[in-house]
Amino acid sequence: MPGRTKFRNAVLGVGAAAMLSACSVMPEDLAEIRQDISSHAESLPQEVLKRPLSVEDAVALAVAHNLDARVKSLEEALAAGKADLSLFAMLPELAAKGNWSKRGPRKATTSKDLSTGTVANYSTGEDRISRTGDLTASWNLVDFGIALVRADQEEDKMVLAAEKRRRAQHLLIQDVQAAYWKAVINEFANRKYASLEARLVKSVEDAETAERTKVGDPMQMLGHQRAIVDTMRQIAELQRQTSTAKADLAGHMGVPSSGAFELAELKDDSFLSVEDPDLSVEAMEATALANRPELKTEEVQFRIDRDDIRTELLKTLPGIGPFMGGHYDSNSYIKYNAWADAGTHMAWNLVDILTAPKRIGNAQTVAETTRARRLAMGMAVLTQVHVADIQVRHALKEYRLTEQMAAIDRRITGLAAKSKQAGSGSAMEEIKAEASAMLSTLRRFILYSDLQGAKARLKSAQGIDHVPPSDTFTDTPPPESTADAAPQAG
Repeated sequence: MPGRTKFRNAVLGVGAAAMLSACSVMPEDLAEIRQDISSHAESLPQEVLKRPLSVEDAVALAVAHNLDARVKSLEEALAAGKADLSLFAMLPELAAKGNWSKRGPRKATTSKDLSTGTVANYSTGEDRISRTGDLTASWNLVDFGIALVRADQEEDKMVLAAEKRRRAQHLLIQDVQAAYWKAVINEFANRKYASLEARLVKSVEDAETAERTKVGDPMQMLGHQRAIVDTMRQIAELQRQTSTAKADLAGHMGVPSSGAFELAELKDDSFLSVEDPDLSVEAMEATALANRPELKTEEVQFRIDRDDIRTELLKTLPGIGPFMGGHYDSNSYIKYNAWADAGTHMAWNLVDILTAPKRIGNAQTVAETTRARRLAMGMAVLTQVHVADIQVRHALKEYRLTEQMAAIDRRITGLAAKSKQAGSGSAMEEIKAEASAMLSTLRRFILYSDLQGAKARLKSAQGIDHVPPSDTFTDTPPPESTADAAPQAG
């Protein structure tokens, strides 16, 4: 029993030590991640983050510092490195061998005459210490052909990685533009609505007091309360739609914190320009079919699959090729200790011949699958262009109607204020008009952000690359007129 107790205590002690060591490692790993995040934050262009960001600044930051985009760039560089290494597989094989050995008793051999049965005396033909060396170059023509095909495939894989990086950049820019406008609108709503919200709450409280004390018509007071509360609820819903936009934008730009940057301020009287699509659907379809990275990816993948068929065909051929080598043997019993040889070798794996039909058939099936997938992708691309175009046109129509409604609400607010000053209107009507005007303004900006997101999706659906402006990331702050008008309406 005492021995078992000691064994149990020892096991518990080892387990506790292992747990403590694990706990001591985890904070170090966490500290390392935090240090990497801090280093990444320090590498960001601080002169850009110190000024109010425009939408072009946000896009440029995302393209340059988004961590997922950096992974795609590294994958492209890795594919390029593999393509360079594949060229070495086409070189002949060069094998060098060397040997040094020492034998205890000499290697003594004898022989027996099969006719007479006479056994000769023991003799030796090897030294006790032996040194040998070989340097042989060989070239298998079938392996060379396969290596040539593989090199073409690696170059195609490099193109695949580049197209995947392009598509990732398209989606990134699309998300950045949508998040930017929602974040700008959220800041505008929080700033503009903060002063009005307190007045709306007080108006509801005054109406409740009037209802209880029967100072006014109870039905009218309840109607006023309901109208104000419903307007506040709709404004809160619009704020909820944009509340996380700045955090999303920070993640897209590779900025650790949403408090590390400021956005260009949006004014409630800003003129946000919108334009009708200037291209027909047919023209956008042609652009998408020519530019979409997914279609180019499937086209390149089809070439890779087709090369796999060629590889399987080459494997059925006999491996034939020349060889040449130099040799050395230190054995003193050999007349010529160094010599060279050359010739041709041939090898044929019969199992490859037996399995060739199955392997070639599988490779052909893979190629046909890729071709069918390319056709399906083409149809999907055309559908995406049509859907994105419809979304842009409907968003544009809805925005213009909301803009018209916002203008009407602003005029109603002005008339309500004048009526109150003249004594013919009430404070309730004025505050109700202000609340409706605020709601219309927020809806207008929300729809503008939706319109910008729809335009970004349409551009992404066509596979159009983003062309940054020449003055991106300059130290010169934007002009005051631009900041007062709008943060670079697109």
